[in-house]
Amino acid sequence: MAKKLKLIPTVPFELIIKGHEGVTAYRERHGQADLTVALVTTLADGHKPDEIIAVSYRLRALAKLIREGEGGKWTFPVLNQEYQLVNESLFRAAARALLFEARTVGDVSFDPETFMKIALEESEAEGSA
Repeated sequence: MAKKLKLIPTVPFELIIKGHEGVTAYRERHGQADLTVALVTTLADGHKPDEIIAVSYRLRALAKLIREGEGGKWTFPVLNQEYQLVNESLFRAAARALLFEARTVGDVSFDPETFMKIALEESEAEGSA
């Protein structure tokens, strides 16, 4: 009998942003980011372990999606840097898109098509008519 996949809970947009900012600050201080240490350091005061784990899974899955070239027009490479600017819509989608545990943490990923539909929903129209 196949094992039922466990749903990773959604998180508030503000929490995923706070986690991402903590990881970025940790990387700037230490030269590279240890996602788990950075998230625990940033979120331990005032957030439950389950919330921190959910943010970790969601940020990892978002990074994987972008690395695999699925970020579309919502990501912008920074010249001569190893990172990309990421539109807020992708973080909003990462906070709420369906995500399930997998055999390994590295296997956890968003369904690109479903994820991009949510990102599009979260996008604000730019320009004027």
